[in-house]
Amino acid sequence: MLEQILDFINNLNPEVVVQAPSRINLINPLDAVEGDFWMPSVAVNGVNNPLSAFVYIKSRVDSSFVKLYSIKNISDSIIVQIEKEEVISKQVIEFKKKFNEDFKLFYASVYRFIKTCSVFLEKFKNNNFEIGIITSIPRQSGLGGSAAIIIAILYGFAKYFGLYKNLTCINKEDFPINRDIIAEMATKVEDDDLKITAGYGDRYVIARGGLSFCSYYGKLHHKELSMEPLAIYDRIDLSYNIKSLPIIICFSGVSHESGSVHEKLRKAYLHKDPKILNCYLKLAEISWKSRFAIMKQDWNLLGKYFRENTAIMNDIMRYVGFIHGIGLANNILISLIEDHPDVYAAKLTGAGGGGSVFALVNPEKVDKVLHDWKYNLNDVIDNKEIFLSYFPLHPLEIRQKLKKAQFFRIKIVSGVKKL
Repeated sequence: MLEQILDFINNLNPEVVVQAPSRINLINPLDAVEGDFWMPSVAVNGVNNPLSAFVYIKSRVDSSFVKLYSIKNISDSIIVQIEKEEVISKQVIEFKKKFNEDFKLFYASVYRFIKTCSVFLEKFKNNNFEIGIITSIPRQSGLGGSAAIIIAILYGFAKYFGLYKNLTCINKEDFPINRDIIAEMATKVEDDDLKITAGYGDRYVIARGGLSFCSYYGKLHHKELSMEPLAIYDRIDLSYNIKSLPIIICFSGVSHESGSVHEKLRKAYLHKDPKILNCYLKLAEISWKSRFAIMKQDWNLLGKYFRENTAIMNDIMRYVGFIHGIGLANNILISLIEDHPDVYAAKLTGAGGGGSVFALVNPEKVDKVLHDWKYNLNDVIDNKEIFLSYFPLHPLEIRQKLKKAQFFRIKIVSGVKKL
């Protein structure tokens, strides 16, 4: 799929092409209150599906255009086609009106770039260009899809206009554009501009890449840039020579709104709900302990922490009002594989309520587990009696949604990059 996407883009003769990866949270969801904790996450591509957002930019002689493409799978090939396009408004005063429309991620990204680096506005207004957005990350899948698009747009513009790491062209009140600032900008795009409760985690991981532990100490209240510390990003796959993680992702096929989940958890945390505070302290302890398991590549021990993570998250999400905890489909998918002899744990990644889960497995049995997980899922989808024998209290209708489930093998990758 990656080769076919890049062939399509290159045939358009772009001047800049950018790829931003997806991510999975190894311990979650500290996203809503991550300012108090360390958080382990990893930037990933799929082995077959690249699980990435792509942005291309090229100059035009007439008006500027933004185009959103969709990807359709047909047999072993894909078709990339325009889904939506429009002439880009250069009137900043109109941008906020666009925040509820189809290209809200684009306009909010441009708006934030202007607020962060004033010289960007002149370049944006005085140049005609075409920017295209293509993503292979399933929508609302809990894999950081929106963050990847935003970061690809920001990084793409920084490269196209020669602003990336360029200290000679910024004004005194501006900030230089680098990976940390892009991560900060991307957080503000969602959390401040689009009013979607979001944390720094996805943005730093997608911008910086690799397997990481990231501290967001001092960032709980999401203040404006330079009014709080930047995150401290420790990329450990390089330090510990960890070349891969034996993980299989399953997107449940049930889309979710991560902001609605984070909003409830964040509100309870900021109101100092005793149960929520206690549970997050437990998550924080699991988080730092997991680093030692990862360092030793002790997947069995890491699986133990993952199982504890799942139990805590089901508990607190039910407590704040989500009757199915981390999500009905998610818990079904976990149940179908967690007792497999070659699976150390299966858990949520992302906010929950839908989205994706992943299994941590015996590195030598990844293909076997993948086959068995698919088989078990098809079994309960196709056979009503088998489904009821496993899940007698669950609605049969969930089987229709699970038909859309997708499985991905993954690899650790660097952050957003120019191709």
